[in-house]
Amino acid sequence: MPSSILKRRPDVLKAEQQLIEANAQVGIAYTDMFPTLKITGRVGGENSELTDFLKSPAWFISGAFTGPIFNMGKNKAKHKAAKAVYEQALYNYEKTILEVFKEVNGAINTFRKIREVRISYEKLYNSAKAYYDLARLQYVNGIVNYIDVLDSQRQLFDAETALNDAILNELSSVVYLYKALGGGLIR
Repeated sequence: MPSSILKRRPDVLKAEQQLIEANAQVGIAYTDMFPTLKITGRVGGENSELTDFLKSPAWFISGAFTGPIFNMGKNKAKHKAAKAVYEQALYNYEKTILEVFKEVNGAINTFRKIREVRISYEKLYNSAKAYYDLARLQYVNGIVNYIDVLDSQRQLFDAETALNDAILNELSSVVYLYKALGGGLIR
């Protein structure tokens, strides 16, 4: 079973999107350390920043270029903080992935064990059924008393009940495995 199935789980998707967002915030914090100039391509309209730059480049240089220089410490701190948030998001993503693998592994192991239990109860049921059939046949031929038939019938009923419980547990473990995989396979 490919592990790419687990990418569809909501908790994995959430952790992945948080990691993407944190990475984008690092990029934004990094670009804030540099001067900006906005140029637009609107037809018939002018960008006031571009117009002011063309009229007086000294004003632009003093405002736009020196702003990031004087705020360099603050901008570096924002960048460093964004990197720390990214590292935390990366840690949370890795933790989520490990928890998902642990949950799926547990679900698979539970399913296998419960299936083994169901198979053993099925064998018990088959032997109880054979014992009941034999006891009935022996009673008809006069070899055993009717109490032996009733005892074999009680054992058959107990085996049926145990088998039904085992089948229920097996089906419940399949549902748990299905849930752990994120809803099943998409073809």
